Amino acid sequence: MPEEKTFAAGGRNYHVCGRCGLLYMDISDHLDADEEKKRYSFHQNSIDDEGYVAFLGRVIEPSMQYLNAGMNGLDYGCGPNPVLAKLVEDKGLKCDYYDPFFFPECKADAKYDFVFATECFEHFFNPRKEVEKICAMLNSNGILGLMTELMGDSTDFATWYYKNDPTHVCFYSNETINYICQTYNFKQLYNDNHRVIILRKS
Repeated sequence: MPEEKTFAAGGRNYHVCGRCGLLYMDISDHLDADEEKKRYSFHQNSIDDEGYVAFLGRVIEPSMQYLNAGMNGLDYGCGPNPVLAKLVEDKGLKCDYYDPFFFPECKADAKYDFVFATECFEHFFNPRKEVEKICAMLNSNGILGLMTELMGDSTDFATWYYKNDPTHVCFYSNETINYICQTYNFKQLYNDNHRVIILRKS
């Protein structure tokens, strides 16, 4: 297995996993929980914000061909306003929501037909733990719709705006997504090679 690489950018230290290509911030540069929650509290995402609703539609709309009315799902990492859950319910689906800071109560042993994780994978301090948690929640053939901006061959990390948010601690490429699929038995149904990926649990 290739050795892990370490480098600095924007005053923070990062590592690149030699196994899956995940680029992640050194733990010494993580915000503490209070500062992290404070930054998330500034998010003013609202169902009345047409731009934000359209943004979420980029993962909701291509997912709908794999979902049926009455299915039960979860908006994972919804932040202070579970807008996506409301949009999904407007389409005839049931959708719980969870966020470790704002809605930390999670149904014990809950199983879902689908999980949406929009703009939260980049915030995971422990991606393996979070992905395994999501896997455990998904029924067989369950759908995972995720949004996180992917690194590509042309990405210049040193100047990439996405890394400037100090709550963004993990960065994914298609190599990482493929590793997740192989390790956790997902099949890729859709990938726009930029931000939106839809997976089916085998």
